[in-house]
Amino acid sequence: MGWGIAAFFVVSCIGYTSAGVAGQTSNESAQPLWPCRVYGLPVVVEDGWKRSATFREKCEELASKKAVVLLDWGSMDSQSRALNRMEVSETGVLARVTVPPVWNAVALVAHELQHVLEKSRGLDFKAEVKRSGSGVWRAFSGYETQAAIDVEARVVKELRETPRR
Repeated sequence: MGWGIAAFFVVSCIGYTSAGVAGQTSNESAQPLWPCRVYGLPVVVEDGWKRSATFREKCEELASKKAVVLLDWGSMDSQSRALNRMEVSETGVLARVTVPPVWNAVALVAHELQHVLEKSRGLDFKAEVKRSGSGVWRAFSGYETQAAIDVEARVVKELRETPRR
């Protein structure tokens, strides 16, 4: 998918709110359930937002960084558990994250949100790989970080401790 289609995807998904989909009639104004600009897979994001303090923390930081994340379902035939493509511009980071439809999709999304935050903070993955003890290494066709693995583990723990209502 090209970024032109991604821009359309953002516009089409921007209406997801706790009150439903934009355009529905209601006496109350629809308020976003979460502050970050994470679009697509609203059930996954809502579950993470409700049940994981770490997920909420990542979302709130993404909002402060003005990052935009587009989520969608992917296949389970990849060597990576999730895929993340990012573009950086003067206005922030735009990321396209693809996760497989698995039981721990919330944790995988949180893992990828951490990567988006790392990029928005200016982390140079390529340079960090060369620095011993950086917590960044090459993985398949990209990079992996210890911070993202730690975020995923915290979210899994929080989800186990907080059952769905």
